[in-house]
Amino acid sequence: MVALTIDGRKVEAGAGSTVLDAALAAGIEIPRLCHHPELTAWGGCRLCLVEVEGQQAPVPSCGLAAAAGMVVITHSEQLEAHRREVLDLLLSDHPLNCVICEKAGACDLQRYAYEFGLSESSHEKEIARKLYQDENAFLVRDHQYCILCTRCVRVCEEIVGASAIEVAQRGFEAFVATPFDAPLVETPCTFCGNCVQVCPTAALVPVDRIGKGREWDLTRTRTVCPYCGTGCGIEVATRGGEIVSVSGYGAPANGEFLCTKGRFGLGFVGHPDRLRRPLIRRDLAYSLGLIDTPPPAALGRSPLGRSPAAGETHVEVDWEIALDLVADRLAAVVKESGPDAFAGIGSALCTNEDNYIFQKLVRGVIGTNNVDLCARV
Repeated sequence: MVALTIDGRKVEAGAGSTVLDAALAAGIEIPRLCHHPELTAWGGCRLCLVEVEGQQAPVPSCGLAAAAGMVVITHSEQLEAHRREVLDLLLSDHPLNCVICEKAGACDLQRYAYEFGLSESSHEKEIARKLYQDENAFLVRDHQYCILCTRCVRVCEEIVGASAIEVAQRGFEAFVATPFDAPLVETPCTFCGNCVQVCPTAALVPVDRIGKGREWDLTRTRTVCPYCGTGCGIEVATRGGEIVSVSGYGAPANGEFLCTKGRFGLGFVGHPDRLRRPLIRRDLAYSLGLIDTPPPAALGRSPLGRSPAAGETHVEVDWEIALDLVADRLAAVVKESGPDAFAGIGSALCTNEDNYIFQKLVRGVIGTNNVDLCARV
């Protein structure tokens, strides 16, 4: 641990910590746009500049190693004027249509512009990046909102390891691009959406999020991703019972980051074809006396190539009936052909605890080792 002074307060920082890390850990807020705690420091936005005793010019706190005895000032007239000018310049190259922006209420640039009282830029307005790319089913890239913080580039390289995007060109013409500006589907992109997660503006937005409500319209619920046994923490944003978007929130297993399934694969929850109650075949339901009408002779067949709907071939029943029926049929199979005539397959959509109980049922009750799990975890 090293001891330093920040804004007149004695602060302790762990080995390898930066001044920004130490300040945030102590509850001292420093404006920042390009910084992300899980990514390497870049220092490009210049909002996190601080004054250090003994140094002539302000330095970026995100890349400044905390040292014993260091005296740091995070807010002064000079620093506030500098930050205001940085934001002023960013707004000169950024649309100010916050009233219709999908990220309104969750945009870091909007938040800092509000804090510094900037409703518009004092500089000549010119949008350098106007490309709008929606060639895939997962995310939209609207370059006019990009502030070149490079968070997306760094997370793709450092966390995902795909290196599917990079900064192309230089100066005012710079923009985030794929190699040879090819569509994302032609790059190593895995469509995990972690670039969307770290983007501080509306430059990257999930397709399913567009037009689904403002940030303050959404209800956010933290839960566990259902796709495998890793136990990634996810935050599900819903509106009117419909899932709008999914993001990570800093859970122990995954931090803020998710795979493609965890972020974009929860569409099955509200899908109209999802089974919500047990179904049994109509011929079986008729033989058990659950329905009065006998099933058609061609039950389950597909005349003229049309696949029959579930309601044409099956009947909804209560859980008690379905479970009793399954138990009776399984017991009959085991009694007639032995335990190894049975095989069980667990589901990655169940919890580890559910799958553990399931394999105990197969091994301990039915008496066979014919059990597997699609996720293999």
